[in-house]
Amino acid sequence: MGTTLLLRNFSARTFLRRALSFSAVSVAVFAQAACGGAASLLSPASIENVTRIFSVYALTGTSNALPAAYKFTTESLERPQVLSSGAINFDVAFDITSDGRVRVLPAKFVVPLPPAGAPVVGLQKMTVTFDLLARAPTAGFQTDSAVTVGIGETYTIKLANSGCTFREPFYAKITVDSIVLSQRRVVVRSLINRNCGFFALTDGLPTF
Repeated sequence: MGTTLLLRNFSARTFLRRALSFSAVSVAVFAQAACGGAASLLSPASIENVTRIFSVYALTGTSNALPAAYKFTTESLERPQVLSSGAINFDVAFDITSDGRVRVLPAKFVVPLPPAGAPVVGLQKMTVTFDLLARAPTAGFQTDSAVTVGIGETYTIKLANSGCTFREPFYAKITVDSIVLSQRRVVVRSLINRNCGFFALTDGLPTF
């Protein structure tokens, strides 16, 4: 009787440990899946990364009819405004400083308290060129703060309000190709990865 009871208790404890171990492994697998990649449980990438070059005008000293901002999730040029729904129509705006450099302004920096909230935008200066930057970092972003960018400097962008199921951000990269001071116009090159859980910042269908 005593021996049987000990065996039963041992079996129960063993089962409990195994169950807890299984749960921990399951959580780890789930967390890894949320990072994307070919081996993850997330859907494969379906949107190709495309490098785009566009002209955008300074937020100050230009006509209200000219685009001075960019919405990465739709890859569209905009003039910053709060829509009738209370939402903001852009992710970052651009301006030109007195010494001829470019200011990149996250939406919340331009419109701190929009009725429907502003997208959370993180910026990080990189040490490699636009063409050589193949993967977005996962940390080190400066959130909702303006940065000053010179010609040829590359920044990564983290867009928290992506709409992904597991709330993964979208990642993008930008660089300033040229500045036309007489027109207060900036030529920008950008690429955004709009696949949930993917970090690749190169042209084509991402695999990670």
